Amino acid sequence: MKIRSVVATLLATGVALAATTVSANANLVTRCIGTAGAVTVPGDLVVPAGQSCTLTGTVVEGKVRVQPGADLVVLDVTLNDTVVVAADAYFDATTTTIGGTVTTRGFGVYFDRSLVGGDVRGRATSEASSFTYVYNSEVGGQVDVRAGDVLIDSSQVAGQVRGLGTTFVDVINSTLFDTLTVKDNTEGTSVCASEVDGDTRLTGNTGVQLGEGDLLGSCADGTNYFGGSVHVSDNVAGVTVNGNIVRGDLIGTGNDPAPTGAGNRVRGTVGGQFADMGAAPQSRVRVMAVQVDRSAETQDGVEQRRSAAVAAANAAGPARL
Repeated sequence: MKIRSVVATLLATGVALAATTVSANANLVTRCIGTAGAVTVPGDLVVPAGQSCTLTGTVVEGKVRVQPGADLVVLDVTLNDTVVVAADAYFDATTTTIGGTVTTRGFGVYFDRSLVGGDVRGRATSEASSFTYVYNSEVGGQVDVRAGDVLIDSSQVAGQVRGLGTTFVDVINSTLFDTLTVKDNTEGTSVCASEVDGDTRLTGNTGVQLGEGDLLGSCADGTNYFGGSVHVSDNVAGVTVNGNIVRGDLIGTGNDPAPTGAGNRVRGTVGGQFADMGAAPQSRVRVMAVQVDRSAETQDGVEQRRSAAVAAANAAGPARL
């Protein structure tokens, strides 16, 4: 009986120690300042405020937090949980897999040839020129952004895409498998050479360009396919709709000036201001005083911040994860 009692006590102690060890690992937080390579971080990873971290071939099992004013640049990395980007912080991911949702209130997030399993969420920020840039990537959830510039280029998004109160939303050569909603953008929205499988609602924006034209940016041979209905309402500074295929209805109301365009194929009802839409004039009033390639402008901002972040991380040396 005594032997059994001792064994039971030892087993109970071992279980308790194991539980404590698991709990400790689960709560482990690793700080990253500098550069790191092909190692596995078993818990969470934090880039401290104002610091820079670069990762190459790294695996992070826990959550990632980029604190205010910090930079995290990753290449060929696997992040198995969520990523949170704080105010004035920057997250840059190339050929990287992210298991969870990416949430940003910072300077910006950039994805290149990457996979995001969850959502991409952009929330209110003090940064006047913040951005969410999804290039040649896949998002398994939604793209829901409420501030800054939004560019979805050569990418796929499984969930809804929403840009509410942002600067602009441009969708170029991309496939959106759900709905597209853009509302109250200060520099408008354009869709070029893309597919939107759900309904599209564009309301209260400063300019709308669907298909070919140059109202907001050059789009040549840019036929769009809309699998649902397209509703365009209460937009100002111009609406052009050229060469689109719409499976549902095409409805326009309250746009000032009235929409212009031609060459659209609509299976459903063509109603409101689109019922007697005229062709776009040869010379248009542009939304912005100086036309720019908005994609190139965003890319310039990305490259500048990335270069500064990499230089700072290299100067800091090995991160010793």
